[in-house]
Amino acid sequence: MTGETNDYVIEQFTLKKKHFKELSELITKAFLKDEAAQKEGASIVFTEETFNIMFGPPSINKQLFVRAKYKPTKEIVGFIGMIPRRLSVEDKEYDFCTPAWLAVHPEHQKQGLAKALGNKLMEIAIKAGYDGAFALHETEQHGKDVSKAIARDNRITLKRLVSINQFVIRVFDTAQLTKVVKIRWYENLFFRLKEKIGSVNNAQIRLFEKEDLPQIIRLMEELVQKCQIALVHDKKDIKWLLQNPQALCVVHEDENQKVDGFIFAWEFLLAGFGNKIPFGWLDIIHTDKLSNKEAKELANFLCKNAQERGWQGLQTPYIPYFLAKPFKKANFIFFPKKMTLDVFEYKEVPFPKEVESFYFNWR
Repeated sequence: MTGETNDYVIEQFTLKKKHFKELSELITKAFLKDEAAQKEGASIVFTEETFNIMFGPPSINKQLFVRAKYKPTKEIVGFIGMIPRRLSVEDKEYDFCTPAWLAVHPEHQKQGLAKALGNKLMEIAIKAGYDGAFALHETEQHGKDVSKAIARDNRITLKRLVSINQFVIRVFDTAQLTKVVKIRWYENLFFRLKEKIGSVNNAQIRLFEKEDLPQIIRLMEELVQKCQIALVHDKKDIKWLLQNPQALCVVHEDENQKVDGFIFAWEFLLAGFGNKIPFGWLDIIHTDKLSNKEAKELANFLCKNAQERGWQGLQTPYIPYFLAKPFKKANFIFFPKKMTLDVFEYKEVPFPKEVESFYFNWR
């Protein structure tokens, strides 16, 4: 399936391992040349390992990807992927997807390629039978305007599902962070005061073992049932992710040696101003069954192991399905940052007028 726009061909393709390197480099070039990244840093360098974390899991339909080719050279200059998401809305499940990591080569931007890629992806998603899609937008970036244009072109409703008002960061080495992120002098001082990792004196805390998987799945299923809107995670994907060498998972056991809490993160490269440092993305957090003290120690144990791996810190948008207090006690910093989770409705889905509880992860 192809489309054309001036000197470009927009086409659906089947993603293969051989594409990972080229597409990783394309995404990195696009992200590092972003206007906000040029001013503030805090961008992402995509490696083949990062690309694999995003698009390697078993549930990914490798045929539902779109690229832009520049006809004179046949170079790949644009890309957008799709991540399938099973969505629970007040106990009823729907097939959703996430348009992921839209990127256009800096030398080919402002040619309408971002919108053309999004339109093609929406076309194949609707034909594949998805009920809708959702996307995370930062208010200061161009992505929201592109999404509005795509929705308008396809006569699809784009509605805000929830607003996210905070971002979380845990810094182990402020001097390293300043190489890739522009921070003010008082932020520098505050980060330095929060570098220390607290002690962990709890024999019930340890690293993930493969035998823990059924208990981790159970905890995730319980949280889905508690929330109005939630991602229903694919079990094979969770197994695949937890066993990935880029992943770090720490668990807490109850008195019967059953996992009653865990935190999962994966490694990526935080980049800016010509530099890059290893960092961790906090992906899934389950501490609702733990006391504040237990959750704080589990967070400290995560930090200890992340630092031993050479990560310089951790970060994630804050979705309040877990309590912030124990993480603040573990020197995680919560700061204001406006983001929205928006939904493309391909079919009518009865979302609640006010969302009181929701559960998402960020892979």
